[in-house]
Amino acid sequence: MKWYRYVLRRIGFIVLSLFVTSMLVFLLMEIIPGDVAQVMLGQHATEEALAALRTRMGLDNPWYVRYFGWLNQTLHGNLGESMAFAGIKIAPLVIHRAINSILLLIACFVVFVPTSVIFGIIGGIKEEKWVSSFISISGLFMLAIPPFVTGVFLIYLFSQVIPILPASSNIPPGTSIYQNLEVLILPTICVSLLMFGYIARMAQSSMNKVLKSSYIRTAVLKGLSQRYIIFRHALKNAILPTITVIGMNIGWLFGGLIVIEKLFGYPGIGQLLVISLESRDIPLVKVIILLIVFVNLVANFLTDLSYSLFDPRIDIRS
Repeated sequence: MKWYRYVLRRIGFIVLSLFVTSMLVFLLMEIIPGDVAQVMLGQHATEEALAALRTRMGLDNPWYVRYFGWLNQTLHGNLGESMAFAGIKIAPLVIHRAINSILLLIACFVVFVPTSVIFGIIGGIKEEKWVSSFISISGLFMLAIPPFVTGVFLIYLFSQVIPILPASSNIPPGTSIYQNLEVLILPTICVSLLMFGYIARMAQSSMNKVLKSSYIRTAVLKGLSQRYIIFRHALKNAILPTITVIGMNIGWLFGGLIVIEKLFGYPGIGQLLVISLESRDIPLVKVIILLIVFVNLVANFLTDLSYSLFDPRIDIRS
């Protein structure tokens, strides 16, 4: 199968997944207790006003009529207005918050991916030395500590004991995140410590397993140097499982950092999802969930593509 056929097939799968997800999310929002009209007008609204608003919003129509109407508007770029943010358009609001989350995502990847992979490889090479045990125990320790505990400790350490960083990652009004890059430091450290446990332990285990394989022993018997064996033969095979873990965590980092963003007050997509759920802003909730699902699907697709770059034996076209 040619490359373009594989890409088209995966794009079709992404589109189908988004369609199914949109329907499931819409139905779930329908069965949540509460009245959207009541939320918008308040508890003291009259029945006449509530009925008029339900008619204007099409809430009196069957669910499938409203679903396909909402889907049609979404496909045309009309995402509606947010109820939680006083009628602000959803599209620019979500784009702004998504950019903030992407910047945090990039900062985390720049820190924890190289660090974790390097330490994991070192731990796999030095299997019988204290370095390997230290990296393994450190990874387990970081996995065992909940992110909010790590975050509280970092806030106390760097804003109270050593006051060099802001305790809150909230961005002052009238400024952008590019003018306040220091607000990224504590959330990035917190996420990096958590992800170190996943990535480093996976890289360590993979490298250890590869170094015990028969073709590595053959390379040693040929008299090849350890550096040549590691970088020429072992690294490419050891990195594949690590790529899987990294790819699977892209979507989680984008939409799953709710605790981190809430703790530090960082204005990302996770915090926006919490606000929209608390205020029952149904249109905003649906858009955010679809965006998170889309990022997960694209991340998995790119992870599959990267396999063939590191291992020519893997043919993703078949």
